[in-house]
Amino acid sequence: MAINLNKREKLSVIAASAALLIFVLLQFLVFPLLDKNDRLSSKLISRQQELEQIRLLQAEFRQTSQKAEEVQRFINRRKRGFTLFSFLETLAGKTNVKNNIAYMRPTSTAGKDSPYRLSLVEMKLSDITTSQLMAYLHGIEASNNMIFVKRLSISKEERKADLITTVFQVETLEK
Repeated sequence: MAINLNKREKLSVIAASAALLIFVLLQFLVFPLLDKNDRLSSKLISRQQELEQIRLLQAEFRQTSQKAEEVQRFINRRKRGFTLFSFLETLAGKTNVKNNIAYMRPTSTAGKDSPYRLSLVEMKLSDITTSQLMAYLHGIEASNNMIFVKRLSISKEERKADLITTVFQVETLEK
């Protein structure tokens, strides 16, 4: 059965067929390719950001490893049998504040999965001068034993205006 169509109808059928073909090509070929390209571009940007984060973490890890090695070298250079408590007591004698020690409270915390423990001493010095305190703190911070003043509280004596009382915490790592 042959269909006889006039010229106008043939043009309409060809235009409709072309439109349908363009629609099918766009819907099933071009748009999926564009979507895939967008997804790949997004994935590439995401992977580049992840790579940058990895590089930053790698640099941070190297820096932390170097610091850990440096700490280990410092600890290994200490005299055998070093303890924070005895160091502070000896330094108090050298800086003439030993008689002003109200108390020294040592504590120690073992590090998880570490050969080191955190040693901390809370100390109170009563009726000392500012220069005595400065000499004592300088002795702590200037030592090559990786000792740090963690917290410091200074109060003025009411009885004697030129004297102070101080409470501070000193910490270090020990084997």
